[in-house]
Amino acid sequence: MPAAVASQTKTYTISKPPEYSEAEKLLPGEHTLPATWWTSQAVFDLEKRSIFNKGWLYCTHKYKFSKDGDYFLFNIMSTEFYIIRIGESSFKAYHKPSKKVDLTKPVDLVPIHTFVTDQGLIFVNFNLVKEGPIPFDEYYLGLQEEMKEYNFSDYQYYMSYELDGKFNWKTLMDGYQECYHCPTAHPGLNTAFKMNTYKVIPKTNYCRHYAEIVREDISVLKEEVDPDVESSWFAWGKSEKKLPEVRKEANPGGEFDGLWVYLYPTNGINCYSPAWYSIRVLPITPTHTVLQYDIYTKKGLAEKEKKEFVDFLQQVEIEDFDLCELTQKNLNQGVYSTGFLHPLKERGVVYYQTVVGEMVKKHFAIEKEHGKQFDPMYADGTSFASLKKETVDFSSFRSLGELPETSCPEYNWH
Repeated sequence: MPAAVASQTKTYTISKPPEYSEAEKLLPGEHTLPATWWTSQAVFDLEKRSIFNKGWLYCTHKYKFSKDGDYFLFNIMSTEFYIIRIGESSFKAYHKPSKKVDLTKPVDLVPIHTFVTDQGLIFVNFNLVKEGPIPFDEYYLGLQEEMKEYNFSDYQYYMSYELDGKFNWKTLMDGYQECYHCPTAHPGLNTAFKMNTYKVIPKTNYCRHYAEIVREDISVLKEEVDPDVESSWFAWGKSEKKLPEVRKEANPGGEFDGLWVYLYPTNGINCYSPAWYSIRVLPITPTHTVLQYDIYTKKGLAEKEKKEFVDFLQQVEIEDFDLCELTQKNLNQGVYSTGFLHPLKERGVVYYQTVVGEMVKKHFAIEKEHGKQFDPMYADGTSFASLKKETVDFSSFRSLGELPETSCPEYNWH
């Protein structure tokens, strides 16, 4: 870290994970959900009604908005909605009308439940049933207290980018919720953090990921060696072969253990000392998912360090992305049916798949009992026609577009 940044650095106290009990170490493996849940349109539609239209969903952070009246248009599983900044920490969300309307005039819109955490994380909930959704702090019990370990006010919005994947949303979550694969699949992450300390602890509709950072400078190869040039055969008659130069560099992961949080069902908040970023995993079809990333860098951080962190992040993410596409190709063949998950190494996967299974099966039972589909988004009906609306005047508002917009085009790669 450069001196200019180091002088502003706050001392962070990132908590350590609890030790596994003897009983936990003896837990048997758990079955995965059926493989058809990664390809079935019927299951995908049921997931929308039972999970995405019922629970709280992370959308963005308040620092994406510059002033009152700024708004973004979001799209989650074909549900389009606006989030508008009303005050510094006050935001409202509304469903976008299905028909085109003139936003230069006041328009009646269906409001959406919105919650802003103490740290500025913005969530929505589409559940419009009479009794209302589960309160945020009950749904994510303990989340706000846990996130106090990180000072989000030290950071500012930097850039966004997205990846378009040919896989089911759960394919990405399966990899995100464990790091069994990290030592071999993520050499950069493996260099920055001690993978033997990686642990995932399930909470209430979220999971905390822990890993100890490598606190000394890390070794980096200056250049790759071309075996066709540097081998003894092709180098015959040439000067003696040179070994690749190894240099020491500051750890791109920063100075303290990461604060990484999985937010059920499809989102993540990953906090490092140079920057933090969010990932929104947006299901499009059973085998098509869009990944959206927002990156917030430390105030005063030099442009060089910003780019180094983004390079570090994107390398890890593209490695996971490629694994997901290959995994989904195998799932699409229909050969695999189900398997066992390691009770500790894949504890996060066991947890989230269990919650998915319980929510889907419970909702299916309700629909079966009533003999018809039930979507919490429409309360007790099938459309917004009978729902209470609010008049919204967009004439003084400023559209910031659809998320994500790419503020640094050179990073918009995949």
